[in-house]
Amino acid sequence: AEKRALISHMYGKAEPGTLTAIMGPSGAGKTTLMNVLSGHYDKGYEGEVQVNGWVRDTELFNQQSCYVMQDDCLLPELTVREALTMSLQLRIPSLNRSKREQLVGEAITRWGLDACQNTRTSSLSGGQRKRLAISQELISNPPVIFLDEPTSGLDSISALRCVLVMRSLAAAGHTVLCSIHNPSAKLFSHFDRLYMISEGLCIYNGPVDKLLHFLSAQNLHCPLYHNPADFITEIASGEYGNLNRQLAKSFTPDSSEECNKKTLDHPVLTAYAIFSLFCIQEKAEECELHKVRVDSFHQFLILVKRCFFCVIRNKVTTQLRVVSYVSFAIMLTMLYYDVGNNATRVISNAALFLLCLTIALFQSAMPTVLIFPTEMSVLLREHRNCWYSPSMYYIARIMTEMPFTICGPLIMMVALYWSTSQPPDLWRAATVILFTIQVGSVSQGLALMVSAASSIQTSVFLVLPAASPSFLFSGFFVQQTHIHIAFRWIMYTSHLYHGLQGILEALYGHGRPELECEDGELCFLSDPKEVLRSLGVEDIRLYLRFFILLGMDLLFRLTAFLILKWRLRRKR
Repeated sequence: AEKRALISHMYGKAEPGTLTAIMGPSGAGKTTLMNVLSGHYDKGYEGEVQVNGWVRDTELFNQQSCYVMQDDCLLPELTVREALTMSLQLRIPSLNRSKREQLVGEAITRWGLDACQNTRTSSLSGGQRKRLAISQELISNPPVIFLDEPTSGLDSISALRCVLVMRSLAAAGHTVLCSIHNPSAKLFSHFDRLYMISEGLCIYNGPVDKLLHFLSAQNLHCPLYHNPADFITEIASGEYGNLNRQLAKSFTPDSSEECNKKTLDHPVLTAYAIFSLFCIQEKAEECELHKVRVDSFHQFLILVKRCFFCVIRNKVTTQLRVVSYVSFAIMLTMLYYDVGNNATRVISNAALFLLCLTIALFQSAMPTVLIFPTEMSVLLREHRNCWYSPSMYYIARIMTEMPFTICGPLIMMVALYWSTSQPPDLWRAATVILFTIQVGSVSQGLALMVSAASSIQTSVFLVLPAASPSFLFSGFFVQQTHIHIAFRWIMYTSHLYHGLQGILEALYGHGRPELECEDGELCFLSDPKEVLRSLGVEDIRLYLRFFILLGMDLLFRLTAFLILKWRLRRKR
């Protein structure tokens, strides 16, 4: 495909204490320019982005700035106050509780969220969600702030409140750049500078109060009582002829020396006060701004708390999962009552535990496969703005899922084991339950891989094909010796195969006495050794099967993390 420039010949500067508007018609390149300036696009362009005269180091710059994207990405299970509090805890851990509550309260009042501060974000209106998303990023007081169309979707009062907050942040010493679409005259008057682009070119770069004077010099006169923002947009859209290239010639790059001097000597300091905002490694190390501001353990604790709230408040992943396991236990008990010690029902007993493993597989995989697709937008925003490291998020997420992965199969197997008259030895029961939990955990790891690699629609459709080979090659339907030698290796990749083999070995091996045979019945499988032989159970020690499943679990989870990290790096 032919490459084309989305933006070209862009020059300009933004100073502390100024509120800069980036405007242009739809498709002009506003978001592209914002992505380049904010560091979202670190490749694919020519030129330099400098900070205080130094060529920007994107990784360091991201730690000292924030980018509020157009989409309001929020976790639906958190309340407004919880979302703001955890945002602050993740980025400024040194604050004591009273100071933290004070800042959260001030943010809630400033953004007009008092009435909904204890409401979950899933129940907020569009305007409230937008204001919360902005306040989450700004609550940590970053020196440089980028906002991509923050007033879109807001009513006139909320939009004015948003711009006034940005105005106050600029007055406090922040550098604020904001792309905005069709602002009213009242909103437009609160901006200090305008950077107008059209067709990827800059057609105005200067103070807002000198815009009409510049246009008049180009023989473009704004009608009386007409909104200047609408007038320049009409010019950019070609309503007065194609003047974009003519206007773009009026702007040449400032002298590098003059630009740097003005920025470095600006009378208003950045919000860090004692720090200059440097972006080369040596200078950043002097200011100790090159490190993530929160230690990993603190990140982990806050993320575990947040993930736990999200999981416990999600009825699908908590109550319904527990109810499902209890329902399955009741139904299987009705079907397989007293089957465990009956020599004539050995195959039925094996089928019972295959069903248990299959239930553990899908009950673990189906809720898990929705995790990353539903949270990817939030994860991408927070990772891009350096809230936490991806590894801490991933560990916290799987740790909060683990209790449900364990408790569900545990409840079902404890109920089933004794109601179906399995061997009363405690170690056998514990081994059966352990293998069932392991199969559920490996299935969850497999679902995490699918979840990390695809969208929500694709994940839902992929999880069944991904899990089906393990079910088909479980060794119950066709024994290994009956499969063509070229395909036997597939069976060793099936976690259901290792789980079922381990359970059958625990039930019928290790010196179990002969099974009961009902009067008048012909019993061919009363000897447990014959049972294992007929079911094709290989003579492998139980602890080896345990470590095989553990290895598969760790491999799937590690692969899922690497895929997730790759996707974050690619989208960033």
